[in-house]
Amino acid sequence: MPQDTDAATDTLLLRYWNCSARGMLVRYMAYDAALDFVDEIVSLEETFVSGSWAIKEKFSPEFSGPLKALPVVEHNGEIINQTSACTQYVAELAGFMPEAPADRAKAIMICSHIYEDIQVPMWDSFWGWKDWERDVLGGYGGPTSALALKISNLEQILAASPSGFAVGSQISIADFAIFYVVESLTRRMLEVASGPDAVEMLLGDKPAIAQHQTMMSTRPNIASYRKSDIWHVYGPYWTGKGTLEDRTHELGLGDTELEGFETLASLLLRLPSA
Repeated sequence: MPQDTDAATDTLLLRYWNCSARGMLVRYMAYDAALDFVDEIVSLEETFVSGSWAIKEKFSPEFSGPLKALPVVEHNGEIINQTSACTQYVAELAGFMPEAPADRAKAIMICSHIYEDIQVPMWDSFWGWKDWERDVLGGYGGPTSALALKISNLEQILAASPSGFAVGSQISIADFAIFYVVESLTRRMLEVASGPDAVEMLLGDKPAIAQHQTMMSTRPNIASYRKSDIWHVYGPYWTGKGTLEDRTHELGLGDTELEGFETLASLLLRLPSA
């Protein structure tokens, strides 16, 4: 259940499952900025798999907010739902939202592209709600308009920036979003048989992304966080399926997370440009 926090303080609380998914961008920014931060982890095993979520926590406003979902951000007595709202709010607190209107719009544009066009279709495909070939690697424009193009978009944005940051001359929410999606996608893909070749296909010719990854991963607070015990509770897992490992089959949830990554990697290698 929710941790006790003093609503009169500036303590920021994130409540999210023990996986990366929709909570990780908030976590990276909060830890990097050394905010007064409570990282409240909800166990999928104890809350979701047990059936408790569907009848209890989901319908508790104190736990799951007004929209009955996670992530939840709590701060100064306010409770916020929805991934984009949570991330932008934390970016404001951490000083990672550009001041100029055009730069703010560009940062949100990049984050929305990653979230809506890369992450959400992939997350839904892992759970079987969408189709890998149609929704992740295809789309209306065919294979040249899908995941590979979207990764290339990020490369072009970074390559065009004299500062090395995604927007302007200072770090912003967009940099954390790019770092998160590339780092987690690469790391998880390298754990499956077809992954190394698929990573080479997607990222092998992306020097600006590689430089950006180095810049972000060596930020002192990010490096320390990624070595911490708490990161290892949820950081390795792209979705909630990852925490369940091989149990997804016995639970009737389909392929494991790594089996999903093998499907993605093998399909990537079949694309005409591969």
